Amino acid sequence: MNKLSMKFKTLNLLATLCASTLAYGNPIPTINGGKPNPTGIIDLPGAVSAQTPIGGIGDHPWQNPNVDALRIRMGWVDIETADGVFNWVQLDECIANAATVRKFIGLSLVSGLAAPPWLMGGVTFADGSTTVNSATLTSPTANFVTADVGRVIVCSNFPPGTTIRSRTTSTSVVLSASANKTKTGNVTFSILARNPGGAQFRNLTPPSMGVMPVPWDPIFKAQWKAFIVALAARYDHSPQLGYLSMTGFCQGGEAYLAGVQADIDFFNASAIAAGYNGTPELPAGLVAWEAVVKEMVDQYMISFPNTPLFITAARPYPDLLTPSLQGGTTAMNDIFAWGVANYPGRFGIMNAQLHVTSTLGYFLNAAIYANHLTEPVGIQFLCNSGPDNIARLCNAPPYGDSPLLRPYNAMNASFTAGVSFGCNFIEVYEYDVTNPAYQTMLAIQRAALQRN
Repeated sequence: MNKLSMKFKTLNLLATLCASTLAYGNPIPTINGGKPNPTGIIDLPGAVSAQTPIGGIGDHPWQNPNVDALRIRMGWVDIETADGVFNWVQLDECIANAATVRKFIGLSLVSGLAAPPWLMGGVTFADGSTTVNSATLTSPTANFVTADVGRVIVCSNFPPGTTIRSRTTSTSVVLSASANKTKTGNVTFSILARNPGGAQFRNLTPPSMGVMPVPWDPIFKAQWKAFIVALAARYDHSPQLGYLSMTGFCQGGEAYLAGVQADIDFFNASAIAAGYNGTPELPAGLVAWEAVVKEMVDQYMISFPNTPLFITAARPYPDLLTPSLQGGTTAMNDIFAWGVANYPGRFGIMNAQLHVTSTLGYFLNAAIYANHLTEPVGIQFLCNSGPDNIARLCNAPPYGDSPLLRPYNAMNASFTAGVSFGCNFIEVYEYDVTNPAYQTMLAIQRAALQRN
């Protein structure tokens, strides 16, 4: 995208919205006035997309009397399929289900690792072929060139962050990872950075995986703000959109920016190149991060005057002994103070780390408690209580030194901690929401949350 097209993005937005309405249905019905802050038990199903739609009322616990809402997780790529082209179908289906049962949804839309390829100069093809356990990708129309070597491939048949390692012919390349399935002639894939003028991005270093735009890149910021405006025009007045998690400055739904030294170094250097300077308290990357958080929160607050808004807090950088890694706690606390001061009563605070040993000694929980009388607050379970996760939920070995509890007791202790922090709602994984043995517990804890 060039600067001229960025300048006219907002002017073209109303026309885009009209076109998307014609293509995908009528706008959501509106209401007057603000919405109440969310309370109770929120079911957390898997991510929603065109490939995994929400389904009907019977596919999730919409009608469970202990459930007040469903938290819907989607990616930017699922909705803005091309620049200014919106597919609202899957989100509309969620809204319709909520209306049918007189409940609401919470919503998070990932802007980082789920950014659309076109934003990052990607060119997309739909005629690829892959073979399981083979690193070869073929396409009769991609016209692979030498300059493609090193470029990122975005394709569900390969791990996130896969790159082109070598060009065999104009129709065949060898990638940095093997395919996870065999499919012939109709594999959709994108080659990033083929089109000039895309947003700057980072292919994250393992164990982080995937590609995300640099949050302070001007192209990214302009496009994400325009997306917020489009989303609000359609859903801010919908009574079924009960709350929204703000993104635009992080990898996923939480406020993480980077956790690996190589990525931290990249973001710090990128921030310096963009004109941000470090301080004694913060490296340049976190100075830039704070500025972008404030800019995006401002946009959300303007665009969604009726909908409760939350930041899902986390350290943007980890606080370790290496000096360049310090500052994550400071940066997040800076944002708490700024948000509450600038948007009193509207700056929702939550985190996604509730577990058995959660206490107010952890700064993210302390922020919830410190603001629970004046701001909307909530929390999400760290994980479910299934066999593969119960040790993590308990902070038992190998994750910590706490004892391993029975799943029921682990869930109940975690709920009790969240209630004690003053939370108005708790997001619970669907595995646990649908467990028959947990229903009485859910009812009791739901009532406690609604009393907060």
